[in-house]
Amino acid sequence: MNFLLFDPVTLFNSLPSTSNPLSAMVFIFLKGGWIFVLAVIFWGLWEAYKEYIRNRYDSSLKFVLLAIDIPKNNEQSPKAVEHIFSHLYGIKKSGNLKDKYIKGYTQPSFSLEIVSIEGYIQFLIRTPVKFRDLVEAAVYAQYPDAEITEVEDYVDMIPKPLEFYHPKYDIWGTEFKLQNTDLYPIRTYPLFEHSLSQKLMDPMASILEIMSRMGPGESLWIQIIIAPVGEEWRKKGLALINKLIGKKSDKKGVDLMYFPREIGRGLSESFTATFVPTTEMGEQKQKKEREWPSMMQHLSPQEKEVVEAVGMKIGKLGFKTKIRYIYSAPKDRFNKSKGTYAINGAFAQFTSQNLNGFVVNKKTRTKIDYYFIKTRLLGRIRRILWGYRYRSMKRGRPGFVLNIEELATLWHFPQIDIKVPSVQTVDARKSTPPMGLPMEEESVFSKQPSKPASGKPTSTAEPKGTPPVNLPFA
Repeated sequence: MNFLLFDPVTLFNSLPSTSNPLSAMVFIFLKGGWIFVLAVIFWGLWEAYKEYIRNRYDSSLKFVLLAIDIPKNNEQSPKAVEHIFSHLYGIKKSGNLKDKYIKGYTQPSFSLEIVSIEGYIQFLIRTPVKFRDLVEAAVYAQYPDAEITEVEDYVDMIPKPLEFYHPKYDIWGTEFKLQNTDLYPIRTYPLFEHSLSQKLMDPMASILEIMSRMGPGESLWIQIIIAPVGEEWRKKGLALINKLIGKKSDKKGVDLMYFPREIGRGLSESFTATFVPTTEMGEQKQKKEREWPSMMQHLSPQEKEVVEAVGMKIGKLGFKTKIRYIYSAPKDRFNKSKGTYAINGAFAQFTSQNLNGFVVNKKTRTKIDYYFIKTRLLGRIRRILWGYRYRSMKRGRPGFVLNIEELATLWHFPQIDIKVPSVQTVDARKSTPPMGLPMEEESVFSKQPSKPASGKPTSTAEPKGTPPVNLPFA
């Protein structure tokens, strides 16, 4: 009787020859490989289903584009805008299983935009309609004299991305990415303050100056998409800090080797106790207990600065972010140095060599080298326009996390010191009527102006639309 469950010689002879790959694939498939193929198919169908319901949910949302004008004599620092972003963080919602896998819920986002059309500059916020009151309340809380008006979407002036081709106009577009991991901060507005006078050397001045120089037919659009994130990135930041200072991780979990390791350690101690005096073993144990929990005190000043900067970044609320910009102009007026290099230089202000900064993502810029130049260039133009038009967080390259201080550095309203006349502002401050005015006896409330949900008096002026200029692509 053969007591072997299988004959090794027979099994070896049954293996397919390496000279026939198809036969080898069939053999692997029939001998259990079909399980992995089936798993891959189910995984693909599951991912396709999630993408379908998420796109369906996103298409069901309605959005509104709000133009924000503040008084010319604004003295508020970017700290006020930082408070606005803290207010907007209130839309953070993870969603339950029904929301995620049946309704297709995804975290809603806002779009912060600065647009220059032939030198006319406007600050804009695109928000879901259901969060309009939240946005207006956040802005009015910091800028009581601001004016917020619903406007038409300026991106409608360009053709649909899949149809883009214009014989008279040229276009440049790209996305920004970070030089380092997003746990390291960029240079923020507190670092732009003079050390003695405490005067803010506003980095927004150079960006607005470039945008104010757009001539006839030229447009420059900057878009910052933001969506609140949870605590995961903060936990990654704490792990990075522990790594930088050499601190041992306190993470606890199920240790399957605990009992075997403890038994081995006990046997080892029992064996070595016969050769090593008890006093020496006690000294070794005390020495081990005196080990420092970290190497923070041994770090160089530059390394300490990095650790403190990472700690300060993760100490504030974070938003997943994506930054795009587009420059378009007639072919005879297209100036790449003004619409591309100048903006790249303006964003270089936020770079800190020890920490982080912005660079152009070469895989998204509308520039192609070497082969199939025209076809590939048209594809990139379509993708950047599509992502910009729909303010998409998913399209393009992966985003990164910035905290509210970093966002307030990149997008805030100009102070009174910035002399850019083409920025749309409120001409005069609103004032309340003097106290003690006589009132008619008919009704105390008969002459009161109506107020919208935001609590601000309804303006009697005509709705603001796009500026009366010869828009490009019109």
